Amino acid sequence: MGIRLTRPLVVPEYETARVKLYVAHPVTGDTVSVPPYTVDVQQVLSTMFPGRTAKANSCALLGDDLFISNSSPDSQCIFKVPNYLVQGGLAGIEAFVFTLDGGDYVGLAFDLAGNLYAAEGSPLDNRIVSYTGTDRPYPGPVAAQLDNYAARADLGNAGLTSYFADLAFDTAGNLWVSDYRNHRVVVFDAAHLGGTNTYHALSNLSAQIPVANTDPALTSNIDHLFSSPEGIAFDAAGNLWVANNNDGAQGVQNQRTSLVQITPALQSAVLATAPDGSPLEPDVGQSGREYFVYQVPNVADDAGPRPQFGGLQIDQAGGRLYVNEEVAGNGRGYDIDTIAAIGTHTGVNDLAIVSTNPGNGGIALVERELLVVVA
Repeated sequence: MGIRLTRPLVVPEYETARVKLYVAHPVTGDTVSVPPYTVDVQQVLSTMFPGRTAKANSCALLGDDLFISNSSPDSQCIFKVPNYLVQGGLAGIEAFVFTLDGGDYVGLAFDLAGNLYAAEGSPLDNRIVSYTGTDRPYPGPVAAQLDNYAARADLGNAGLTSYFADLAFDTAGNLWVSDYRNHRVVVFDAAHLGGTNTYHALSNLSAQIPVANTDPALTSNIDHLFSSPEGIAFDAAGNLWVANNNDGAQGVQNQRTSLVQITPALQSAVLATAPDGSPLEPDVGQSGREYFVYQVPNVADDAGPRPQFGGLQIDQAGGRLYVNEEVAGNGRGYDIDTIAAIGTHTGVNDLAIVSTNPGNGGIALVERELLVVVA
């Protein structure tokens, strides 16, 4: 048996265009899906736009409402499913288009005011865009096919042709995003998110970088701090975690896939750089204070291909990190307090979710108590 879920997890399946809710079975502890909470995104799309193909790329929760980014070659939009956590899959009957003004929607995140921030644009060339009006109720079957946001603002691409994958807010309201294309992490300044936006960047480090693992099989140095970074999330101590997809994009790849922990001290240093100015490059000699790198074993007990990480979520109260993994098509879970000591037996950390995303799809952690019936 793999690791147990501490919170329900909402997971999109890119290839099947379904979104499922997973919980820990109350008796066995196994990770199981709860069918009444499954949303058939293809059915939602076909009702509005017959003949189009749905691909559920990522999802995010705002209260009880579920937002789903749909990104296929012939259909791209963000759906809102009102009252998903209350009604489950039945809420899909009143699902509606929140926005279809952009394209290739990837990561989603909400600020404390409930505004939506999305990575959107085109493959390997996207931007960060914000939306207000996320509290809009079901507008009826006709308007459900139209834009239903109140206002839209373009925050830009942080000075480079970028491919932003995932987004997360810190407690001060700064928006942190991973840039898969440029192997960097970007933060948009909280003070300017509503107007002229400023950004700061933590660039990649290419060097012989020590890791924090203690198992001898996983202690070799890495060559790059970031390698196609995708998932991004904060833990209870304010550390920023970044999941490397490590698929060799733009020629950058490590021998092993890794999770990177960026300390609050390094975050503060990034925010202290000049807005829109030169990026901060982390110091390899200060790795013990600024960041920690945790390598993970290959897919099958350290045999076979490297894993490729995508969406990342952290149960801050439970101290557990969850990430979807596209090679095996499942997920992984790690206890933050003991992550340095993980070994090569992957079954201990395997998470039995079905994740058919192409890597960057966002999963959503249910933060409130949820009463579900499990067979």
